[in-house]
Formats: sequence, C-alpha cells, structure tokens
Amino acid sequence: MSRFGVKDVITTVILSVLIIVIQLVINAVCMLNHFVSMVFTIGIICFVCAPVYVLMVRRVAKRMVTLLYMTLVGLMYLIMGNWFLLPYLVIVGLLCEIILWKEGSYQNYRKISTAWILQGGLYTGINLLPLWFFWEDFEKNVLSSGMSQDYIDSYVNYYSRPLWILAIVLINLICALLGCFLARGLMNKHFAKAGIL
Repeated sequence: MSRFGVKDVITTVILSVLIIVIQLVINAVCMLNHFVSMVFTIGIICFVCAPVYVLMVRRVAKRMVTLLYMTLVGLMYLIMGNWFLLPYLVIVGLLCEIILWKEGSYQNYRKISTAWILQGGLYTGINLLPLWFFWEDFEKNVLSSGMSQDYIDSYVNYYSRPLWILAIVLINLICALLGCFLARGLMNKHFAKAGIL
C-alpha cells in the first residue's frame, strides 16, 4: 500500500472538514430541543455523515485516513475548549485503523462499515468523558459559551443514568449501521458511475 501523497492529504482534509461542518450544523439544529440534542444528535450525525466517510476512505484508500479524520475532529473540540477530547478521539481513530489495517480493507464495505460503527459507538464518549473526569473544565466552558443551567441539568440527567447511556449508544450504533447501508447504495448508484471512486 503506497504512502500518503499531497493529493491524498488534501482529499482527506476537505472531506473531513465537510463532515465536521455537517456535524456542527446538526448540533446547532438539535440544540433547539434538549431531548433530541442529548439522545439523537450523534446518531443523526452517524447516519448523515456515513456516505462522506465511506467516500473518503474508498477514494483515498490509504492507511491513517480515519486517524487523520478523527484527529481533525479532535482539533475542532480543542479549539472549542474541550482539550481532553483530542487524545480520546485520536485513540478512537487508532482503533478504527486496526480494523482497516490489512491491505484491501479500504475497498471492503464490511470493514469500512465496522470502523464507522465502532466510531459511532465510541463517539458517545465525547459526552461521557466530561461528566466522569473533566466536569469542572466542561461546566466552565459550557457556561462561558452562553449555554443555560437548564442545558447542564439535562446533560447530567441523560449521561449519568446507565439505561439512558445504553439507549443512546444503541441508537448511535443503529444509525451508523443504517448510514453505511445508505453509503453503499450511493457509492454503487452515483459515485462509481460518476467516476468519483
């Protein structure tokens, strides 16, 4: 498998930024309702962004694509003041790379889907880590960004209860899986015919 070239880096960064922008838009819309924000946001992101992720992985078809993508997401959170999410997301990226490490994996829908679904399940950690380990930093950052105490109370309500956590993880996994089915259909019907892959 050949190494990353300039074109590969550019493609990965552009598509990663696209995923991040989609994620930010979905976050902003879902913030209008605390229940939707806490329970469904990550799942919606996993579903909507799956085609972009699959396209990125298949088009670049090189090791470290997912790691670079997750690192860029982590840098977004770092800029937003949540420094502790960067190392966590790098670890998530490395775990996904283990799934995709074998040569030929970047053309294997099952392995690509497995990596995306794993990412979807572990992405729940971005909401659990602050509550479990970095609450003071997180609460200070949330309040300074203009969020209300009501938002914080809802956050604690959903992410401190094991049954809600389990439900949210399952929703994320199912949405990531459905997103991969959508991605496969789009790849075969549109992107392959258009010569993008």
